[in-house]
Amino acid sequence: MNRKVAVVAASGVVGTAAAVGLAVLPGSGGQQAAGRVSNTKAAGLPCKAERFVKNGRFVGTQKTWPNEGAWRVSGWGPDSTLEIRKIVQISNSVSATFGFTHRDISAAVGFDVTKTEATELAHTASLKKKAHYTLRAGAVYKLYKFDIYEDDGHIDEALGRCVPNGRPLRMTTGTAKKFWTLDYRLTKGRKA
Repeated sequence: MNRKVAVVAASGVVGTAAAVGLAVLPGSGGQQAAGRVSNTKAAGLPCKAERFVKNGRFVGTQKTWPNEGAWRVSGWGPDSTLEIRKIVQISNSVSATFGFTHRDISAAVGFDVTKTEATELAHTASLKKKAHYTLRAGAVYKLYKFDIYEDDGHIDEALGRCVPNGRPLRMTTGTAKKFWTLDYRLTKGRKA
């Protein structure tokens, strides 16, 4: 069976829709028809009507232990201390945007995924035994998942655009990390 499919993409118009004069204008969903379908053969054909981000949800926490100089100090005990005291930049992040803006992803998860803040690492540990110690600082993030949905549609001749069928399918899932707090750990290595 030979079917023609019209695809309305966020970045432009391709497929049958392009051949019949359907165009896309920037808008709330990224897809609005600029004109009417000029060829009635396209009416009723399937098209990609809409892509959207939703279902931002908290799924847990994650600790990272950077292995950079500002995040760790080491020394020998006993009867001494190790201290970390530095200002570092810590950023929120997102695994991938899937063609959406950071603003779209931020709206779905409820926080700015591009935010960076200056944070002070500040911790002192007492070294009680005769051994080599390492004091490390770690960043703790809240993890959020979000889903990317796509809704198939059909070309409506009267409206002159792609109309969603109302049955969106989940296409993929992404992850966003929000900086929450700091953690510290002291480990004892080899004895002297």
